[in-house]
Amino acid sequence: MALDRRPRASEGRILVLRLLPWLLLIGLIGALSYLRLLDLRLSPLRAQARTLLEQGIALTGSELADLSRSALVLGQMPAIGVAAASADTSAMASALLAHARASPRHAEISWIDEHGRERVRTEHLDGMALLATSSTLRRPAQMPWLAHFADLLPAEARFSPLGREGGRHTLRAASPVYDAAGRLRGMVVIQHDLQAMMARLARLKQPALEPLRLYDSEGRAVSIAEPQPLAMRDPELWRMLQEQGRGRRELDAGMWHFQDFLPAEPGAGRLAMQPWFFVAHVPRDSVEPLRHASAWQCLLACTAAFGLAVLLVRRQRRTEVERERLLADLQTNHRALAEAKAGADDALRRLRQLQDELVQAEKLASLGLLVAGVAHELNTPLGSARMTASTLVRRLGEAERELGATAPLPAPVTRLLERQRAGLDIIEHGLERASQVIRLFKQLAVDRGAVERRRFELDEVLQDVRRLLVPRLGSEAPPRPVPVSLHIASGAGLVLDSYPGPLGQVIENLIGNALMHAFDPPPPGLVQGSIRVLCRVDPAGGDSDDERHDHRPDELAIEVIDDGCGIDPLVLPRIFDPFFTTRRGRGGTGIGLHLCHHFCTQVLGGRLLVESCPGEGSRFSVRIPLRAP
Repeated sequence: MALDRRPRASEGRILVLRLLPWLLLIGLIGALSYLRLLDLRLSPLRAQARTLLEQGIALTGSELADLSRSALVLGQMPAIGVAAASADTSAMASALLAHARASPRHAEISWIDEHGRERVRTEHLDGMALLATSSTLRRPAQMPWLAHFADLLPAEARFSPLGREGGRHTLRAASPVYDAAGRLRGMVVIQHDLQAMMARLARLKQPALEPLRLYDSEGRAVSIAEPQPLAMRDPELWRMLQEQGRGRRELDAGMWHFQDFLPAEPGAGRLAMQPWFFVAHVPRDSVEPLRHASAWQCLLACTAAFGLAVLLVRRQRRTEVERERLLADLQTNHRALAEAKAGADDALRRLRQLQDELVQAEKLASLGLLVAGVAHELNTPLGSARMTASTLVRRLGEAERELGATAPLPAPVTRLLERQRAGLDIIEHGLERASQVIRLFKQLAVDRGAVERRRFELDEVLQDVRRLLVPRLGSEAPPRPVPVSLHIASGAGLVLDSYPGPLGQVIENLIGNALMHAFDPPPPGLVQGSIRVLCRVDPAGGDSDDERHDHRPDELAIEVIDDGCGIDPLVLPRIFDPFFTTRRGRGGTGIGLHLCHHFCTQVLGGRLLVESCPGEGSRFSVRIPLRAP
């Protein structure tokens, strides 16, 4: 059997190709499962980190709220307002000292007057609240933090940035002081020692996490000791803190959960400082075991799934081999039957095609013979009638001259002669029109044997057509809705071995058809119509749209293009039918385009194609071989 003769390597490649999608699918599912399993195992650690952040923010918020309330209470205390209004430093010192003794974590409490000078300050030394001597009171230059309190609002408590004095982290809160008349009398500034708050933050712990870290707005560690600012030690984490404010980062080295904290004063207070940042770090030692356990579980599951896939693919392959063996003979028989049927269908198609062409040719030949016979029978009486009409016109003129030479003719006689002359003109015009129709009828019987075949240059035919059409385009041309220009491209250098007479008749009829139909009525907005005749040589089979022309020789393409009103899509399929015209009773015979099609297909051995869009014009394409058949 054919399958038995296959190389073992080929069968192995087939199995590998079958297993490759399974491998990719199992690998993808394994990766997603690993991520999901790891996510489930890391969820408790993430929850611990969020809890630690919430506890730290709650503790810090409570501490700062107490500090803010203390500053507001001092700023709105009546005794302090009265002392500030009278500049009574003794009364001010008593009030501040009483509050300092009740709040031992306030390292300093100062009254700064409205000119920025420190007038009273309390300090804590060895657990006792004392007044600073007048010599140690600070000038504005010694208090750079004073600029943060320059525009305090009434009933506002504002914080300064975190500071470090004497090796301890401190924070200042200020509130304005007003007298009974509502005039600003300076401010009360509390310097708060944060060491106790930092100790409480350090005692906040979760089982698998490092202690909570607090960073100021410049990335300096506040709650723990770190040698470098966070911006230098971990620039990527610092960038995330600055851009996101809240989020997490997970790397091989662990997980970092962070959240910014922006102190806000109650009441009418405003955000008065840059944010601080809390960071909860889950170390690598806590994360790595979870990752390893998840990876091993997923790897074992993927290995088992891949082994099962190998068994399924091998069984499926054996089934396919058996099916291929059973279908091999049947496919051979079907192939032979299909080839025989295809040959029969092709022969039948060609036979029907030839039959249709033969029927059409016989119909046109019969029509041509009939019309030519009728034209021949009508030609003699029409010739006699035209001769008689010409004689009557001539004799009427002679009689009019003889009668007018002797005496003026009476008016009734003159009118009678004019009516006779008009009637004879109508007769002559009608006979001339009938003769033209008869000549067209006679051309329907023209075949290759009745016309001259020779070698000629295309430019000769185009020049003859141009000369014949001059009267229809010059000053003597019949009036049209818009003027029309004709441009015929040069055909110099193109030599044909064909029938120049029918070719010239085709080009002339196509241009005449455009003059008659394309611009009556003209498209909206058209001021100057144009008709162009273009020529080119297409290589063999260049643009064939029919398999019958796949092997035709080089052909000449002549295109007659107008920018007129176009052809109605309902009319377009019938324009080459004999005696079909849209100008019945207005000079149309329905023979012109049929003659063009007849000459192109039956005499010149080519095709006549048409493209048209209403309102945009039409394009007639004559395609004939350079050497006629």
